[in-house]
Amino acid sequence: MKGFAFHGPGQSAWEEAPDPAVKEPTDAVVPVGAVTIRGTDLHILKGDVPEVLPGTVLGHEAVGEIVEVGGDVRTVRPGDRVLVSCISACGRCRYCRESAYGQCRGGGGWILGHLVDGAQAEYVRVPFADLSLHALPSAVQSKDAVLLADIFPTSYEVGVLNGNVRPGDAVAVEEAYDVFARAADTGALKVVLGRRSHDDVAVPAA
Repeated sequence: MKGFAFHGPGQSAWEEAPDPAVKEPTDAVVPVGAVTIRGTDLHILKGDVPEVLPGTVLGHEAVGEIVEVGGDVRTVRPGDRVLVSCISACGRCRYCRESAYGQCRGGGGWILGHLVDGAQAEYVRVPFADLSLHALPSAVQSKDAVLLADIFPTSYEVGVLNGNVRPGDAVAVEEAYDVFARAADTGALKVVLGRRSHDDVAVPAA
C-alpha cells in the first residue's frame, strides 16, 4: 500500500509502506475512504513530537469499511463502515473505566500516527477496535463523519464545555484555527472569529 510517512523534521513522502495486518486479537484493518490532516500532523512534520520515529505513517482520524478483525473483536465486523477515532482505548485501565480514554494506560491513547502507523494511507490497523471504531449509519457521508473523529469533539470539549458556553452565547475566538472554527460550525453558539494584527489588536478575520 501507499502511505504518507514522516522521515524527520521537514521530510516526508507519499510512498510504499507495509500492508497492515491483524497483530492482536483486538485489532481491525480498515481501508481508508476519508482522512484529514490536523495541526498535530504539522507539529510532527516540524519535528516538535520526538516520539514519532522516522518512517511512521501519519494520521489519526479516518472513515473506512472494515476488511478484517481479530478474534476478540465483538462490536464491529468486516463490511461495517466505521469512524476511526483519534483515540484508541483499551477499555480495561483505570482511565478507560472512567471514560478518560485519552489517558489510557493500557496501550491506547493517542497512538495512531504517533506511536504506530496511522490513517493517512490506503489501509490502517486499528488497535482495540471495539472501543476505537464506531459504526456509521448509511445516511451520514464520510466527508462529514470524519470530522467527528477529532475536530468536532475537541472543539466541543475545549471550546464549549471548558468555556462554559451555552446555546445562544456570543463569544470571540482569537486565532481561528480549525478546532475553534469547527466549534462555530456546530451552530450552538455565535462566534466572532479573529486574528491578531501586528500591533496585537484583535481584528476580524478575512
